[in-house]
Amino acid sequence: MTLRRTIPAVLSLAALAACFALPAFTQGQHGMPTNEKVSFPAGRDSVSVRFENWGEHLIIPVSVNAKPPLQMVFDTGMPIPGVLLYEGALVDSMKLAFGPMQVNVGGAGGGGSMKARLAPGVTLGVGALSVSGSVAIVMPQTPLSNLHDGIIGASLFNGLVVSVDHDQSVMTLTRREAFTPPKGATEVPLEVVGRHAYVKAGVVGADGKVTSVRLILDLGATHSVSLNLRANPGLRLPAGAFASRIGRGMSGVMTGSVGRIAGFELGGHRLTGVVATFPDSAFESPRGLDSGDGNLGGGILGRFNVTLDYVGKRMYLVPNHRYGDRFDWDMTGVSFEIGDRGDIEVEAVLPGSPAASAGVKTGEALIAVDGVKAVPRDMLRERARFRMEGREVVLTLRSDGHDRQVKLKLRRLV
Repeated sequence: MTLRRTIPAVLSLAALAACFALPAFTQGQHGMPTNEKVSFPAGRDSVSVRFENWGEHLIIPVSVNAKPPLQMVFDTGMPIPGVLLYEGALVDSMKLAFGPMQVNVGGAGGGGSMKARLAPGVTLGVGALSVSGSVAIVMPQTPLSNLHDGIIGASLFNGLVVSVDHDQSVMTLTRREAFTPPKGATEVPLEVVGRHAYVKAGVVGADGKVTSVRLILDLGATHSVSLNLRANPGLRLPAGAFASRIGRGMSGVMTGSVGRIAGFELGGHRLTGVVATFPDSAFESPRGLDSGDGNLGGGILGRFNVTLDYVGKRMYLVPNHRYGDRFDWDMTGVSFEIGDRGDIEVEAVLPGSPAASAGVKTGEALIAVDGVKAVPRDMLRERARFRMEGREVVLTLRSDGHDRQVKLKLRRLV
């Protein structure tokens, strides 16, 4: 998979995904010890579940071995079957049967890989849908583990048609042989290479010229679009772009620039004023992944009701109620880092931003926002509140055991 994300001006995550290096052992499909079998309720060809949108992460309830459902990210950047979980009390309570095999898990961010344990033979549940013969991949905790319980990907999209209805907050999983395309949808071809899907799109420059791009399709990424300047000579950093942390991957922080492109074309649709990220060259191809010209994330895909048919190599798009909304970025100018125990600390302050003007300092701990205790998951869910121009936000910060409050008036930085 390809994992990224930070917490810009209050939580900027990048793309969720990780790269797996497998040892030599008897492996199932896609190199993992799985023999997955999908089961629908008798007489049914589709199952629907409600999802929540946490800052462009699609969170769905997934059970492991019939335990209470976990809050998992649905991520097309996770191209292998099974679920990714994190070490800790939650996994301990599942009493998983681990085998002797391990995998190396790494991702975007430039750091090293981590050893993960494998528990084969688990059964996953998504609503009334059952996936038996799967695997739980359990890795050490990272800052990302404070934002969700786990990640699921290929177990759902590899053989099923996945429809994401943002208007109703409903995800529907359908047997492919029973699938019919949505009425009025735009059909967009997908290029499926190995374990990843790519889509062709167009980036509109300030001069109106459209540059064709080939992007990884990544519903696990919270940005709108990430563009690799080194990969495509037709791409340019837009005027007014600024250097920033743009996300956190499994292996550490990602840096780059943030800027507003004139437009973005996808399947005959043109979106204007799109905020894009431009990773530094070191982060353009995490773990050697062919990331093409970049990565298409939830900030754009979330403006459509999306249907994914990987077997048929097609995606279907229907504009939803968010289609015409303005694209925005964090308006505080502060980036926070989440510790392994869920503590939130100021990692960087953008010069000239509201946070800089208010005297926010790196190293301070964030205790509360508008008087409400700061919790990583809540901040991710409510990220939109930090993108409301003119709104005042009160941060409670702690340094050397002393608390203080600072008031920020939000304004656009890009």
